[in-house]
Order: sequence, then C-alpha cells, then structure tokens
Amino acid sequence: MPRRVGLLAALLVISYLCAAGWFFILAPWSPFWPLRVVVRAPLWLARWLDAPALRGALSAFGVLHFPAAVHWLAVATRRT
Repeated sequence: MPRRVGLLAALLVISYLCAAGWFFILAPWSPFWPLRVVVRAPLWLARWLDAPALRGALSAFGVLHFPAAVHWLAVATRRT
C-alpha cells in the first residue's frame, strides 16, 4: 500500500512538471503574454517581461522541467 501512495505522488509531481514545462515554453510566446502579463505589470517590469531574452530564458526554464519529470519517473518505477 505505501508503494502505491508513493507512485501516485510521483505521478502527480510528474504531471505537474510536464504541465509547468509546457506552460513556460508556450506562454511567453503566445498572444496571451503581452495582453495579460506585460500590460498588467509595472512599467519597469513590463520592459523586462517583453524582452525576447527573458522570454527565451523562461522557455529554457520550461524545458528543464522535462528532464526533472523523467528523473521522477525513473525513481518512481525503480524496483527495490
């Protein structure tokens, strides 16, 4: 029974990591970003949020979520 709970928790974490990864990859480049995020930010922050370099950094951060999800999957399926 505890193994099932651990596996379920790992699957929830893996699901979160994949969803967050896709969000950080896609959101900065979608029409949603300038209309909802940049416009509502203070002026000093809006300039940063609209910069392609920061958008690329956020996308790279999203890409890093996938190896973390694979690692969680490997650990969860490892038999002891």
